[in-house]
Amino acid sequence: MTVVAIDRIRDSLNIQEIISHSPVAGIVGADKKLMMALRISEVSWVGRVDNEVVCVWGLVPPTVMSNNAYLWLLTTDKVDNHQFLFVRHSQLMVDMMLQDYEILVGNCNIRQPKSIRWLKWLGARLGEPNGEWIPFQIRKKNG
Repeated sequence: MTVVAIDRIRDSLNIQEIISHSPVAGIVGADKKLMMALRISEVSWVGRVDNEVVCVWGLVPPTVMSNNAYLWLLTTDKVDNHQFLFVRHSQLMVDMMLQDYEILVGNCNIRQPKSIRWLKWLGARLGEPNGEWIPFQIRKKNG
């Protein structure tokens, strides 16, 4: 039986291990960027399947009183083995995050078609590409 766990990050993670299994493996400074994202996030989570990290993500509000937050996500190659679980739990987590924020914003790399499909499935509105990045917004559903 597959066990899925989503927890707030409270302890240190093996950043190098996560990076080595992610699309940013081999990019100089990727570990420092992930550590910075974790540090500036109001809240961050880790998703595990059978005790293996498959993703980490967090929310960065621009101000304390803001009604929106920047959503970032880093997946590992292990998420490919559990796509249905990942998508289902993503939907639940987005619904939970939208209880605190009206709008989740972010950017997706244009070379990540799986990420773009995932965002569309979550109801994201994609903006016009800016270089290699596509901005997105996920809004609270009315009603």
